[in-house]
Amino acid sequence: MPIDPDFQKNLKVTGEEKGVKVWGEIKPPEKLGIRGTIVAVDWDLCNGDEVCISTCPVNVFEMVDTPGHPISETKSNPINEAECIFCMACEVQCSEQAIKVTEG
Repeated sequence: MPIDPDFQKNLKVTGEEKGVKVWGEIKPPEKLGIRGTIVAVDWDLCNGDEVCISTCPVNVFEMVDTPGHPISETKSNPINEAECIFCMACEVQCSEQAIKVTEG
């Protein structure tokens, strides 16, 4: 199941880390929620393969350690989401459909 395209309507902001909003319920290590708003990554789906990092031309993402998560112990964090140029490369290339880019 891909990231909820309506996560901003269906979830609440539950925190902020490194200037990135955190959406939804957080119960580490297995439930980590969604990070970001313009460029959002569902950490419960992210497999840590870094394809978003290799495809992003403006370095929106950094990898973060998430020890104990059942899918991957590293996740992509959109710490520079304000730099997004809406090329959609990360969203299209993400095999897990864990990324949602929202323009405007």
